[in-house]
Amino acid sequence: MPYQLLSHPLDIHDPGFPGEPTLTLETCTNINNGDVYNSSKIHLFNHFGTHFDAPNHFNPSGKTISELPLEQFIYEKPLLIDIPKEKAGLIEPDDLKPHLPQIRQADFLIIRTGLEKVRSEHPQQYAAQGCAVSIAAAQYLIDQTPNLKAIGFDFISLASPANPEHGIKAHQIMLGMFSENFICIIEDMKLAALNAQNLRRIFALPLLVKGIDSAQVTVLAETSS
Repeated sequence: MPYQLLSHPLDIHDPGFPGEPTLTLETCTNINNGDVYNSSKIHLFNHFGTHFDAPNHFNPSGKTISELPLEQFIYEKPLLIDIPKEKAGLIEPDDLKPHLPQIRQADFLIIRTGLEKVRSEHPQQYAAQGCAVSIAAAQYLIDQTPNLKAIGFDFISLASPANPEHGIKAHQIMLGMFSENFICIIEDMKLAALNAQNLRRIFALPLLVKGIDSAQVTVLAETSS
């Protein structure tokens, strides 16, 4: 089976959520400077780039990234849906309702809005005017899709500076603060070339650091061609 990378490689030039740290690199040793090997320090904010939000991100009683069971990162029934959105748009229940029968059968919902193009062409707009998932949509998924283990999308965060009133509450709902169910979140995915018809399985391989809420993740799609 061929595989497709759905994570953006980490790059110091990529946009981060406004006001948050991103990524810096510090050279430790360099062969070109006479050292016998190359090495670097990576200073990395754990919510930069393609990353996996575990429940503890907004839920103080939720599991951290290293506490989640391995099956939380393997998806046998992924579903990709296209919901075209402009900058600063909101994912609402009405966007999801036409797809509800399929979403109920899925364990990983992937939403493609088309904003990945803005990421490369206008990175600061991508960060500051991204889409968001509304409070109502977060609650709709929690209430209607008990099989869903995760949601992922091609915008920078479940929250957006353009719709600040939705960010905190939508995260809390999705990550199980108000119910026994929770849905993990994979933000800032690389989805432009993904074919829904060829999608078979998805593996999300996060950086497992004990004690932190979330971490960067390498997402691999297994496809039929």
